[in-house]
Amino acid sequence: MELRVVDPGRGWKWIVEGFRLFLRSPVIWIALVLILFVAMKVVQYLPILALIAVLLMPVFLAGLMDGCKALEEGRSLEIAHLIRGFRKNPGQLVTIGGVSLVGNLLILMIVVAVGGDAFSTMAKTLAKSPTITPQITEQMQAATVEVTKAALVGAAISLPLLMALWFAPLLTYFHDVKPLQALKSSFVACLKNFLPMFVYGLVLFAALMVLVPIGIKLGQYDLGFWLMAPVLLPSIYASYKDIYAAGAATAGRDNPLLR
Repeated sequence: MELRVVDPGRGWKWIVEGFRLFLRSPVIWIALVLILFVAMKVVQYLPILALIAVLLMPVFLAGLMDGCKALEEGRSLEIAHLIRGFRKNPGQLVTIGGVSLVGNLLILMIVVAVGGDAFSTMAKTLAKSPTITPQITEQMQAATVEVTKAALVGAAISLPLLMALWFAPLLTYFHDVKPLQALKSSFVACLKNFLPMFVYGLVLFAALMVLVPIGIKLGQYDLGFWLMAPVLLPSIYASYKDIYAAGAATAGRDNPLLR
C-alpha cells in the first residue's frame, strides 16, 4: 500500500467522481442515506444508542465504501452494504469508533470549558426575555465573542482528529491495517495532501452554505449535510483510491476512477 501526494485540483475531482458513483445507483444511494438519516434521528433521543451509533459508524462507513468498490467493479450497490462492514475486522473498526467517541468527548469538554459560561448566558438571557432590548443586545454581543472563540478552538482541535479518522476505516477494512497504524497513516495522508483536501473542503463548505438555509427553514439544522451525503460518501472512496493507489504512479491509469 503506497501513499501518494496528488495535485490540488484532485480535491474537486473527488467530488466529481463521487457524483459519478452516485449516478451509477442513485435510488439505492438515496435509500441508504434515508435509512441513516432516520436512524440518527431516532438514536439522538436515546443517549446509550447514540454512543453505540458513534462506535459503529466506522463499520457502517466501511460497508458503504465496499459498496463503492462494487460499483467501481461493475457490480451492484445493495442496501445490505450498509452492514457489510461487520463481515471483516468489525472489532478493529469499532476501536476506531471508540477513538472517535473519546476524541469528540474531549473536544466537547474543552469547548465547554472555553465558552461554557457564554453558552449559559445566551440561553438564560433568551429564556428570560424573548424581546430583544438594547441591554440584552449588549449582553448577547459579549457572549457571542466567547462563543465564537470556543467554536474556533473546537474547530482547530477537531481537525487533527478528523484527519486521523478520514481514511482509517477504509485502511482497516480493505488492507487489514491495525487501528492505531490506520489512524496515523490517515493523518499523514491528509497532511501531505493538505492542498487537495483544502480544495475539497472549500467545495463542500460552499455547498453547505447553500443547503444549510434550506434545512433551517424546515427545522432540520443538519439537513444540509444529509442532502450532500449521497455524493459526499462516494467522494470519500474516490479520495482514498487516489491517495492510496497501489504500486507505482502507473496505478492511476489502471483505476477507472482516476481517468
